[in-house]
Amino acid sequence: MFTAIRKIVTAGSAVALLAGVSTIAQAADELVISSATPPQHIQTLTMASFAKALTERSGGALKAKVFDSSQLYNARDVGKAVARGDVGMATVPSPYLSRVEANINVLDLPVLKGMTADQRSAMLDGEVGDILNEKLSAKMGVVVPGNWPVLGRVYYWSTSKPLTNFDEFVGLQIRIPGGAGPAAVVEGMGGVPVVMPGSDMPLALQQGTVDGTMASIESVVQQKLTDVGIRYGFWDQGIVGFLIPVVSQNYWNSLTADEQALFTEVWNEIVAEQREANKAVDAEMRATLKDWGVTISDADMDAARAMREQMMPQQEAVIAKYKLDAALVELATQAAAQ
Repeated sequence: MFTAIRKIVTAGSAVALLAGVSTIAQAADELVISSATPPQHIQTLTMASFAKALTERSGGALKAKVFDSSQLYNARDVGKAVARGDVGMATVPSPYLSRVEANINVLDLPVLKGMTADQRSAMLDGEVGDILNEKLSAKMGVVVPGNWPVLGRVYYWSTSKPLTNFDEFVGLQIRIPGGAGPAAVVEGMGGVPVVMPGSDMPLALQQGTVDGTMASIESVVQQKLTDVGIRYGFWDQGIVGFLIPVVSQNYWNSLTADEQALFTEVWNEIVAEQREANKAVDAEMRATLKDWGVTISDADMDAARAMREQMMPQQEAVIAKYKLDAALVELATQAAAQ
């Protein structure tokens, strides 16, 4: 499905897939979906696939439109917009929402380093995800309608310094989207974390305000960050990013119980497809970046394990500072050990 939709949106934005849009004002029964990424990014494709499927499966009763490329809100602010009811739905990178619900930081703790995307998905589809969804919903007043799409491996990218091992991070200023977990990881490697929204990151790289950035490989390709100097990439065997789906409470309450059930059913089916599609993205984008002159290195597994142990003091400091739920940390630790 994602391949077909990617071909469709080549000729225009993801919004065109669903209908022309000239105003944000929508009919009361129409779901407004905000995406911060470009039309062909898997995050936007996921929302476009869901909107199309929801309309079809509901027999046209539930309509939706997607606004891509931060037309409405950027990734940092869209969660608040959903909570206010200004937007009906969005998927938000987990670090942005960790500012609202601190326990989301558990997903980026060093102890999870080495877990695959499938292992993390299984963890989030179980008790860990249930707890986080409940806490986030209570804190924000939103609905988490189902499973979380995977954003993929979170790499480190630099403009001038080759990144081939952990020692090369010492002293580098690395842009992160936020979150205590990512900050602890960068500090554990000897770098300096700089919190910055993705929309500000290209200019910061170009001007040398930061030496590098955390980002998924697809974001580097879709945003053409090679144009602002990205030349090196490094996979530390660490964080695999996820997107948290959030829906406005007002919109959710406007649905019948059957419509809510259908919404969740369709969403989870799309997420299952998205997770499989994402597996091919990494290799595909690596090949693209190689053609563009970017050198990507992978951390040696033994070195990654040693670094994980080295980061335990930072992890304990995050757990203490943000008062992470001890039971939740234990569940995540058990999942990492399997």
